[in-house]
Amino acid sequence: MRPPLDDISERFFFALFSLTRFSLNLGFLDRPLVVGFFIILLTGQIFPTMYVAAFFELLWIDLIPAGTFIPPNAIFCVAATMVVVEIYSLSDTSQIFPIMVMTIPVAILFSILEGKQRKAQNKNYNIILQQSRKTAARYNPQSMINSSLIQLLLIYLTVGTAAIYGLVFIYEHLSPYLVHRDYLSWPLLLLMASISALAALRIRKAYFSLVLGLTLVSGYLAWQIFLA
Repeated sequence: MRPPLDDISERFFFALFSLTRFSLNLGFLDRPLVVGFFIILLTGQIFPTMYVAAFFELLWIDLIPAGTFIPPNAIFCVAATMVVVEIYSLSDTSQIFPIMVMTIPVAILFSILEGKQRKAQNKNYNIILQQSRKTAARYNPQSMINSSLIQLLLIYLTVGTAAIYGLVFIYEHLSPYLVHRDYLSWPLLLLMASISALAALRIRKAYFSLVLGLTLVSGYLAWQIFLA
């Protein structure tokens, strides 16, 4: 087994890729499927990388940055899950899915930190406006942009590294209880995530399908747990 987190490139991948959420926002680079594609290029591990990426893509397909809204950092969910999967050579869905769930609160925490960093940068925006109007000789927006990007990079590296170590620590203690479950398959997980995508359609009939789907999936899971 490889020593935990001995390769810092995985953490730098997350931190550098997360910068595309604000510095090079092309509208697709921060999507989970794109992140999964690049992880496959780097690691050559197609499965379960694409399953993990597809799950988060469907789960948060409706959450796009608009105005002041900053969606959860799905890049962390995909990257951190695959770090733990690679460290412990996991392939069982019953072991991988709990890790995916544990990454979600951290992804939300990142969106909160990004929001606070954005508010802090509003002061610099006012300074730039004053410099452009009154002291043109001191007008230097490039240095402020660079400073902002360095701040974000440090946030991603420090919080991301701490969170990944935390995931590894929790998994170490949780793994004896993560036994194989036949019913917890990738098709079922993708079906559950697609229910969220269905709600994004904002069509009344889709909401009926959403309730029906949730009821059927919940009933199926309850029945399987009862039989186990």
